[in-house]
Amino acid sequence: MSDEIRRGTDLLADSLAHGSRRKIILESYAPSGVDVKGLVKVGGIPSEGDLEGEDKIIHMNGSIVAFPDACFLWNVKHPDEVTLESLEVVRLYQPTVEYLFIGCDKALPSHELNRIKKEFRKREIVTEQMDIMNAMGTFNILNGEDRRVSCVLVIDPNDGS
Repeated sequence: MSDEIRRGTDLLADSLAHGSRRKIILESYAPSGVDVKGLVKVGGIPSEGDLEGEDKIIHMNGSIVAFPDACFLWNVKHPDEVTLESLEVVRLYQPTVEYLFIGCDKALPSHELNRIKKEFRKREIVTEQMDIMNAMGTFNILNGEDRRVSCVLVIDPNDGS
């Protein structure tokens, strides 16, 4: 990265560009879902305004589970649906993750969150719940540092935030 940081400089660009695997970026979210960059690149015949090889932004309609180089829709719509069982995909992911961030703008039931944290701690996975924006930002930073990180985002379609 340049020694000089200018207005509009992408601080994550260099860290996300290095390494042997592609990395995704959680760009933004809306009541309909999450914008994810880095899942696909523009191919050999770009559309108007696109550059060949450029990362496209894909809108994932609904809640998601994200890993450093992959993102999947997740069939969870409300905080009370986040359970140890619904997070099984994170426990099965290889290579195992070090961190799991649960992004939700409403609190998870405390008994279930404690159960999740206890089980994931047994597997040496640090688990934290935070609001959606902080979960996305923390995921992006740690992913840029090549950490084994995962993030689940609960997008409630009935929530107007």
